[in-house]
Amino acid sequence: MVALAGLVVGGCTGIELGAVGVAALSAGAGSVVKTGTEYTLTGIAYRTFSLPLDDPAVLRSTLARMEFRVDEAAVVNGDLVVVAGGIDCAVHLRLTAITPAVTRLRVSVRKGLINLDRATTSEIVTQLERSIGYLNSPADLR
Repeated sequence: MVALAGLVVGGCTGIELGAVGVAALSAGAGSVVKTGTEYTLTGIAYRTFSLPLDDPAVLRSTLARMEFRVDEAAVVNGDLVVVAGGIDCAVHLRLTAITPAVTRLRVSVRKGLINLDRATTSEIVTQLERSIGYLNSPADLR
């Protein structure tokens, strides 16, 4: 890690910090979300699930279990957009169909006007993964 930082700072190789990637530098720093969850620099998370978009019940039940209230849900340009609220925060979710059985989730949690809460965003993704995993467990196949 120190050698990598020296290369980036020293400029010997021309490797840009963005080329290395934030995930490589933050690996092992308490990351609980599976590989495959992408983050923008602004804290927005993207995750793709094997789940049809036309059945958002798992999303609603996950938010309810976490005690987020759903304030708004609408279809915008074919995407399902959900706005939920917590204590002093707003959760913005957008589900986009990739195929009839695969859905991409975009989620961000905003505290105030400019602060994005990456920890809460990660926990929502993790809880949604658990809910989907429970639905797809072998017990459900009986």
